Amino acid sequence: MNEYRKEIDKMTWSYSRLTTFEHCKYEFYLNYILQDDSLYLAEGNYYAEVGSFVHEILAMIFNGELTPDEATEYYVDNFDQNVFYQTRESIMDKTFETCADYFNNEDFSWLNDYEILGVEQKVTCKIDGYSFLGFIDLLLRDKRDGKIVIVDNKSSDYPFRQDGKVKANAKDNFEKYKKQMYFYSHAIHETYGEFPKELTWNHFKNGGKLATIPFNQKEYEQTIQWMLDTIHLIENEEDFQSVIEELDGNPELKGEYFYCHNLCSFRNSCEANQCTEWKEL
Repeated sequence: MNEYRKEIDKMTWSYSRLTTFEHCKYEFYLNYILQDDSLYLAEGNYYAEVGSFVHEILAMIFNGELTPDEATEYYVDNFDQNVFYQTRESIMDKTFETCADYFNNEDFSWLNDYEILGVEQKVTCKIDGYSFLGFIDLLLRDKRDGKIVIVDNKSSDYPFRQDGKVKANAKDNFEKYKKQMYFYSHAIHETYGEFPKELTWNHFKNGGKLATIPFNQKEYEQTIQWMLDTIHLIENEEDFQSVIEELDGNPELKGEYFYCHNLCSFRNSCEANQCTEWKEL
């Protein structure tokens, strides 16, 4: 058993923990195993804060605490009290206006055909003895056929082309989004005794355009296997820090630059981000 196994065995798992390890095992190590704020301080970022604030407003609307007509004013009045991190000014201006336009124009009439079962609903389940935790943005039951639909609010761009196929530059992220929803589907099946009929993403930066796919049993089973396989990789990992050498000035990993320097929770303390070569990419 490796030196980290004791901490790993105590974990309650989540989709975000698995994808963190898959993306960067060193970030996983710093965030979930070492947890030493004196050396590696976890930080938020502009994109995450805006997303969280929009999610909060949507939850208030779905819970009946805020009307759609009040949403824009609430968004504008409370933005600065909820979003502290900054990025390039042009990006901030565009993001602010895009989200304000969404609340100004969305009447949420599409919800009329659904019963709301849960908002930011906490779900727990066990898979092969491992404990999992998640939060579903919006859980609905279609009044027309009585079946369940899962909705996830997304800041990313709408992924489909006009012919219904996934855009080439959205394929990787869309596959990840599906895994999260299939994990939720497992928890829903344990709670309600049925799988959802559809998985839907509300792309609020695209005016609330809804991307919907039918539940797919094969993809669900593949997701569950991926979850277990990833946990087994984590359990057997003996050198979480080896990624530092992999990243250090490697021009082939230039595509990681944006994530590492803008989105990673440890972008200002991780050793890889201090490398001169990386700063010059």
